[in-house]
Amino acid sequence: MCAKKVCIVESGNWGSAIAKLVGYNAERLPDKFQRDVNMWVFEEEVNGRKLTDIINTTHENVKYLPGRTLPKNLIAIPDITEAAAEADILIFVLPHQFISRACAKLVGKLKPGAVGLSLVKGFSILPGGGVRLISDLISEEMGIPVSVLMGANLANEVADDKFCETTYWCKGSRSGERLEASF
Repeated sequence: MCAKKVCIVESGNWGSAIAKLVGYNAERLPDKFQRDVNMWVFEEEVNGRKLTDIINTTHENVKYLPGRTLPKNLIAIPDITEAAAEADILIFVLPHQFISRACAKLVGKLKPGAVGLSLVKGFSILPGGGVRLISDLISEEMGIPVSVLMGANLANEVADDKFCETTYWCKGSRSGERLEASF
């Protein structure tokens, strides 16, 4: 079984906390994951510097997860298509209202066999009423299987390695075992 490439889709407080955990596990499990983990960062300036440059040089997301060191194998990339280009596993951690816009940039550009994992909170509101699961929205827009990880977890507690509980749902046990190992 070859090592899988992981991409974290988003870099806010929650995304950076998850990237810290996934980056650590990618490095310690070289038989399961490629060492470097890409993280798509919506580019913005902080104190006159690009956030991607800050993350890649200081290994800290000073805007959204200050005071916590990110792994050196986490690579901040401002272009979502470039960040996801070779990914086998895409971990979606962005606010639900931005899912469709982010997915639109990736349609037809993913590696064959790629899978998704949604850590996105909330629902997609249907125009005629009702809701749709974000994992279903991602799956339909991207044409990939999408699993879900949810829990009453706080980003700062995850980043600080505090005990957290979560529920995980996956289509297919083979994907599930690999995704579980990333956390």
